[in-house]
This record gives sequence, C-alpha cells and structure tokens, in this order.
Amino acid sequence: MHWVREFYEKQNEWFHFDKGDVSDAHREKAALIEEFVGSGPKRVLELGAGTGHVAAAMADLGHTVTAVELVPTLAAHAQKLASSRTSQKMGVINDDFYAIPLEDNFDVVCYWDGFGIGTDDDQWRLLQRIASWLAPTGYALMDIGTPWYAASVDGRGWEVGEAERQYSFDADGCRWEDTWWPKGQPDQAVKQSIRCYSPADFRMLLVGTGLKLVHVKPGGTMDWEEGKWLPSVPLKKSMFYTVQVGPSPV
Repeated sequence: MHWVREFYEKQNEWFHFDKGDVSDAHREKAALIEEFVGSGPKRVLELGAGTGHVAAAMADLGHTVTAVELVPTLAAHAQKLASSRTSQKMGVINDDFYAIPLEDNFDVVCYWDGFGIGTDDDQWRLLQRIASWLAPTGYALMDIGTPWYAASVDGRGWEVGEAERQYSFDADGCRWEDTWWPKGQPDQAVKQSIRCYSPADFRMLLVGTGLKLVHVKPGGTMDWEEGKWLPSVPLKKSMFYTVQVGPSPV
C-alpha cells in the first residue's frame, strides 16, 4: 500500500477536498448511524477520516467521534473542524489505522469510501482489528465498492479540478483503479487501487475475523448519460453498498 499517502496528498492538492465546512452529503452519511444502529449518542471511531467532514457531521449529531487519518494535510483539516466544534466531541489522530494501538471500545466503527486499499490479507487483518475495537453490542459500517460498476466504467476519463482522471478495472485482481494527473502532465500520474467485493465475497472475507454480516444497503450510481448522481439504485447497479457488521458468536 505504498501508493496510499502520495495518492491522497496529490488528489487533495489538485481537487482541494480540504476546503469548506460540512455539506448536506456529509450529514446524510452521518445520519446512517441512527438508521443502522439506533438513536442516541454513540462512541464512534472513523477510519480513513480524510478531511474530517463526515466526522464533524457525526459530532454535530451528538456522537463522540475519534477520527483516524493517515495523510497529514487531511488530518490537519479534520483537526480544524474538530476545534471549531464547541461540543468538543471530536478528536483527530494522524496515524495508520492498520498499525495504531487503540485500547478503547466503540459503539460504532465507520470506514466510509475506502475499504479495499490493501490485499485480501490486509483487509482480513483490518477486520480483526475492527472486531477488537467494537463494544459487545457495537457495529461496524463500511462502504464496499462493487466489481460490476468498476468493470462498467473501465476506460472512462474526465477532468476534475486541476487534474485529469481515468478509471480502469483490473479484472484478474478485481480491483477498481482510479488514476489522476495534473492537466496535460500524465507523467505525474498517481493511482488508487481498491479491491471490490460482491456481498458473497465479503461474507467469505469475514470468516475468522470475529465479525458477521448483518445488513447490506445498496448505494447510488452515476448516470453518465444524464450527468447526474442517482442516490439509490438496486444493488446490481450500485457503485457501492454499505454493510453493517457485528460481533460474531464464538
């Protein structure tokens, strides 16, 4: 996973994710906690928190949030958002969640838009870590990219911010690749590679982790012909789906 820090640093440099405050989309993501886990304040751990916008939205709902982010520039923006919250319910840790020692237990562990950056073995070990961080009645919520969508957009490219961007699909590894470069400078390209899983594949990945799949919620997709985002479509058309997983009985 040597590409991770450079990719997200460059992506932010060219598109400026670390600007602005919390949007409606961030608040909609934060609202999934109540949908999946129930009402009332929760102790939340967010992995790969990025700029901290969703973490801040979760804190605004009354949850106590610990946000972990690897990239210093993104973590710095997350800390800025945390400092602006008068409730003081958001803390930020700039570290690698594959290695960070965390002793606390959480009601909810979130990993939005990023699961699959490593190998199957990497994800299996991470799921074991998530199981160790969950309270006995806790749940993890994660976004999982779908292989059918990734395959359908292979070769599609467009301009975004100060960069050009192109999707590709590694069919053998079942990985969705997302390549960015400054406009007119493909020699400076950086690539993100995300392992995609069907729900059936994800269930197999969970074996031996101490977690079980509780629920699958289909996500949205991009209508490229109309140029608009469709927020809710059937699973077989979804770009991603959100899973709810909980501790598995021994």
